Amino acid sequence: MSLVRGYAVIDDELRIDGMRVIEVRHAPALVLPTHAHDTAKIGVLLAGGGSERAGLELESHTPLALFTRRPYRSHETQYHAQGARLLFVQLDPDDRRARAAIDPPRLGLATALELGRLLVRAFGEPRSCRARLVRDAANTILRTLDEMPRPRPPAWLEEARELLVANMARPPTLSELGRVVGAHPVHLAQSFRAHWGMTTRHYLRAHRVFRALELIDRGVGLAEMAAAVGFADQSHMTRAIRLERGAPPGALRRQAPT
Repeated sequence: MSLVRGYAVIDDELRIDGMRVIEVRHAPALVLPTHAHDTAKIGVLLAGGGSERAGLELESHTPLALFTRRPYRSHETQYHAQGARLLFVQLDPDDRRARAAIDPPRLGLATALELGRLLVRAFGEPRSCRARLVRDAANTILRTLDEMPRPRPPAWLEEARELLVANMARPPTLSELGRVVGAHPVHLAQSFRAHWGMTTRHYLRAHRVFRALELIDRGVGLAEMAAAVGFADQSHMTRAIRLERGAPPGALRRQAPT
């Protein structure tokens, strides 16, 4: 085993056809500040949980569902109460196959699970044939991603998302948001979920929890933290963090690596 920049442990590694395939572990409640990677990646969460934020974009990984990481993209990562074990395929950004991660399509859950399980099955095969099967699986996944459509959200929907995050502590209602961006609230809610895979309520809660965990990492008091990010009270915040991260804030604070 070897350390990766001091915050992960590599349990297994495979290098094939210009790709580096690694299985890594991250500690429970680990909070990584803004950072970037110099490789394009496709990944699968094997166990535990992790959430990432890059500006307005926010994603919590589903076990066995494929996800992508763009190279040189600044993001923050928070691992859940159980820590996380992940499988990654890393590619040089100049590799022609890396477009699938550099400009990734938005994956529905069924497709993400199908592709993630394909990679995990190949990596679990006997070592005598594993390299060939992992190479074939990774190339199939990258080719599939490259051929998928990449619909872009309309400008008014991006504006709605920006307003939600900018006013996290006192967010507008759907009706108020719709009036500002010029969309009926029902159409706004449906479009938001179609483009980003979650409701406005879930999106707002996820951002609040992300911000709250940053403040926990800095030692801010729980009551002060709840007010700062827009929760009704400390109990409301505790329930949301337990739902999103698998443990209440006090437990996460005790688990976090020092």
